[in-house]
Amino acid sequence: MEDEFVTREKKILSLIEQEIEDGEEMAGAVRHIAGQMLQQGKGYDPADIRKNVVFDVTLGSETAKSSVDFLVSAGDRAAMVIKCAAGSLSSRERQVVAAARVLGPLPVPVAVVMDPMGAVVLDSATGKVTGEGFDAIPTKPELSALLSAREAKPLPADKLEREKRVLLAFDAIQCCIPKGADGGVALNWPEKRAG
Repeated sequence: MEDEFVTREKKILSLIEQEIEDGEEMAGAVRHIAGQMLQQGKGYDPADIRKNVVFDVTLGSETAKSSVDFLVSAGDRAAMVIKCAAGSLSSRERQVVAAARVLGPLPVPVAVVMDPMGAVVLDSATGKVTGEGFDAIPTKPELSALLSAREAKPLPADKLEREKRVLLAFDAIQCCIPKGADGGVALNWPEKRAG
């Protein structure tokens, strides 16, 4: 017969597993909403949208994987990342900004975190909130205009390293959404990209 401690531990683990499963189901629903909204409500073509994007984050001699739920392009440039959440958006704002800053050779200018009830849109250069709610997510023409008004330049090496540490810390504490059974899309960036 199990002692009381072991029984209690099993119950706690069961509750945690159920919470994770429920969170993944809700995040899956948010990803579905986001995909439909991007195409039907915001005017993006399927070719503009990459889903479940997995990318390498190299820090020192170690390489880890991180992900965003959507990477949206405007023209030939990565322009917006979206992470879908099952819970508090404010706790994931810093994570999505870090992901936008380290995902490729150039920072992705717009970072979005969303749940079933709303969204927070952030400027990845400043980390500041630029809008809240689904209406704040830029349409394809708005995103194109935003890109044409900004100069694309890489982050300084020291800032890039700090952003990688922030992103990996969030990933390590599992503040991010699991990738699920669909796997991911690897990014193969060319060594140099024109801005």
